[in-house]
Amino acid sequence: MANQARESSETMHEAAGRRVPLPALLRSFWTWSAVVFGLTLLVAWVEHQLGVSRYNWDPLSDPLFGDLMEYPGTYLWLHTAAFFFNVTARPVPYPLYSPVAYPPFAAMVLAGLYSAANPVLRYLELAAVWLAVALWGVRRVLMRVGIGRVSATVFPLTMVLISFPIVRLVHEGNVELVLWVLTAAGVRAYLRKHDDAAGVLWGLAAAMKLYPAVLLILLLPRGKWRAFALGVAAFAGATLLALWWLGPTMGVAWRGSLGNVFGYQGVRASEWSLRELAANHSVFGLVKMLAMMTGVPLARLTLPYYACGAVAMGWTFFGRLWRMPAANQLLAVTAFMVMFPPVSYFHTLVHLYAPLLVLLLVAIRAERAGATVEGLRGTVLLFVPLFAAFTVFLFPRVYVFDGLVQAALLVALFGCALRFPFMVDGAEAVA
Repeated sequence: MANQARESSETMHEAAGRRVPLPALLRSFWTWSAVVFGLTLLVAWVEHQLGVSRYNWDPLSDPLFGDLMEYPGTYLWLHTAAFFFNVTARPVPYPLYSPVAYPPFAAMVLAGLYSAANPVLRYLELAAVWLAVALWGVRRVLMRVGIGRVSATVFPLTMVLISFPIVRLVHEGNVELVLWVLTAAGVRAYLRKHDDAAGVLWGLAAAMKLYPAVLLILLLPRGKWRAFALGVAAFAGATLLALWWLGPTMGVAWRGSLGNVFGYQGVRASEWSLRELAANHSVFGLVKMLAMMTGVPLARLTLPYYACGAVAMGWTFFGRLWRMPAANQLLAVTAFMVMFPPVSYFHTLVHLYAPLLVLLLVAIRAERAGATVEGLRGTVLLFVPLFAAFTVFLFPRVYVFDGLVQAALLVALFGCALRFPFMVDGAEAVA
């Protein structure tokens, strides 16, 4: 296996010496992404002409930077019990006061944004720096494996501009941007065998929104128990530090954060509205639909759902994925991470760009070797509708809802990771 990996690396370096166009699969993905983007504009124009409500035809109908500017009134009460609890004495009216529905570490990160004279400008600066670094990194990787300079630049740049999850994330000003930086940096460290760094980065991400904690199981097939423990320690340490900093006491901060986070989750989990059907791509939406058809109360679904999801992930990972290539493990765990939480909106899909890039590198390696990787083309093309604007799949009159469509696509993506080993000539294709 080591010899095969070295041969793969040598082939990549040889390819870097002769610049070649994008492989066929990357061109197909690029073309179909552009077609779907054009379809988005066409659907928006037609529905606008027909007088359909703006939410149906405009994927950016929500207030600009609405998520970022939801909490300015709340942060006036930072370091007091009123920051967490619904007290009567406030210096601002209720519409400007909204409980922070994030774990303590994310609340502390938001405080850093609000400390700026212009939080929106600081957020845009962070987004610009991160996207520039990410684009430079992808360009560098593509050029190292032999892709021409122009293609290596234009391909990722256009994908950023037409991919809805990225555009929507920046438009909303959601703190998921910081989470994306941490998880993507962790994936890079993981692929470069810097497991301790990956564990710490994923632990910090989990301290912000809990669900990235599942990424830590990627370290187990390698036997990296220390890295796994460092991830758990980073999660615990960041949470305790944030609780202490938020105040007024760690006990008050803990109870308030717990109540606000799970209170928000409970409200959203039991909601059955057009907003949820269009925006929430959680598999829980499919479960809720089945429950409503069979008369099961939604309030009784949450605990069985969590239990079944944990069992299903444990069985598939330790029973099947454990022996599969890293590309499969990363894809399956990331897909599970964004589809399993009962509340998972458009911006969480940005985490899928990392496994997509890995699959594209597998495609490049396969074309160089003249090999065919079963299931790779279909798996990559599943990302096209996943990254499309929700308005393309939102037609309530005929019971088509984007959230349910994307939940089904994520299940299919997870199934592809379980079924098809993404390797070339029996060797790992990503070094």
